[in-house]
Amino acid sequence: MSDTSTVRRTLRLDQRARRLALDADDQAAASMAVMARLARLPILRSADTIAGYRAVRGELDVDAALTLLAERGARITIPRVAGEHLEFVCWDPVDDTTPGSFGIPEPIGDRTVPLSAHDVVLVPLVAFDADGHRLGQGGGFYDRALARATPRPVVIGIAHSFQQVDSIPTEQWDVPIDAVVTEDHILEFRPGTFDPAI
Repeated sequence: MSDTSTVRRTLRLDQRARRLALDADDQAAASMAVMARLARLPILRSADTIAGYRAVRGELDVDAALTLLAERGARITIPRVAGEHLEFVCWDPVDDTTPGSFGIPEPIGDRTVPLSAHDVVLVPLVAFDADGHRLGQGGGFYDRALARATPRPVVIGIAHSFQQVDSIPTEQWDVPIDAVVTEDHILEFRPGTFDPAI
C-alpha cells in the first residue's frame, strides 16, 4: 500500500469514528445549522435542479434542506448506484426509498436526470481540506460521475467542521469540490461558487 493510500485510509477510519461518536442531539443540531446556512445561499435559491443524498453512518442529514428546496420549486434528485456509476433519480421527500448498495437508501423511481443537467450537487464526505480536496468513502462514485459531467454542476460538500483536516493527499482521479458548508462555516474554494444559477 502506497503512502498516499495509507494516509487516506487512516483519515477515513479516524473521521468515520468521530462522526459515529456524535450523539443524536449533536447530529440533529448540526444538521439544522447546515440547513439554515444552505437556505441563505443565492445559488440554491435560484437553482432549478439539485442533487442531494440520504445520510448514513454519521453523515449530516440534508432531508430538511431538500424538503425546503422542493417546496420552493426545485427539482430534487438523489443518487442510486448502477454498476460502477451513479445515476441521479428524481425524488420528493415523501417518496419511498429502499436500502441499496452499501446500505444507503436509494430512490425507487425511474425518472433519471443527467448530472450535467443539474445546477448544484450536495455531496457527503469523510474529510476535506482548505484547497477543496474531498475524501469520500473510497468507492470513487462521485469522482467518476463528476468527471463525466459536461458542463459540471457546482459541487458543495456537506460536513461537520471537525472533518476539515490540514491536507488530503490526492489521487489522479479525485475531483475537487467548489465549496463546503458545515454547521459553523461556509467555505468557498472557487470564487463565484455561490452566485445565483444562470
